[in-house]
Amino acid sequence: MKKILCLLALGALFGLSVYAQDTPLGDAFFSYSFLRYNSAQTVPAFTANGGIGSVSFNFGDHLGFESELGGYHNGNINNFHFDTTTFSFLFGPRLSYGRSKKFDPYIHTLFGGQHATSSIASDSILVVNPHIVAAPVNGRYAQSQTTFAMAIGGGIDIKMGKYMVLRPIQFDYYLTRFEAPEVVIPTGSTVRTARNQNNLRFAAGIGFNFGGAK
Repeated sequence: MKKILCLLALGALFGLSVYAQDTPLGDAFFSYSFLRYNSAQTVPAFTANGGIGSVSFNFGDHLGFESELGGYHNGNINNFHFDTTTFSFLFGPRLSYGRSKKFDPYIHTLFGGQHATSSIASDSILVVNPHIVAAPVNGRYAQSQTTFAMAIGGGIDIKMGKYMVLRPIQFDYYLTRFEAPEVVIPTGSTVRTARNQNNLRFAAGIGFNFGGAK
């Protein structure tokens, strides 16, 4: 009986060591990202370019947890002299086909927020005139805000070696809820201006496994 228990214990330890080698503890990714914003406001839909960086930890071959930071910029939205920079911070679970496999499709659901800083030229046609606030010295009105954000989607990871991973595509439905910038709202308006922005984003880049990958 003791011999059988010892053999089972050794087998379990051997299985854990194999798992530790096959499945990385986590990964870090750095990606280019393209975002299509549907502003749902006075400003028409527009595109923005930027990047995503993420660090993920695995709780097995299929389940992981992602922490993601992203940034996007468009310096002249639809030629309206509207300059916007956004910064996102998202967290959530990732479900993978198999992190130990060479070809690994995955899906994820991420929640968090997004901070946006916008400025617009005082002579833009989007500015309601006459405006109660005098134009700044630099000729641009500016505003910033932080609001809820969510991303639901997935992608494909392909192992390129012992540590490197190629991510040729990640595609997400990306929800934000920004208020309309005050400079384009008539003075004295009491209408709530928060809207759901139903956006789409694409990302592609490279990643690096750490902690036990073959």
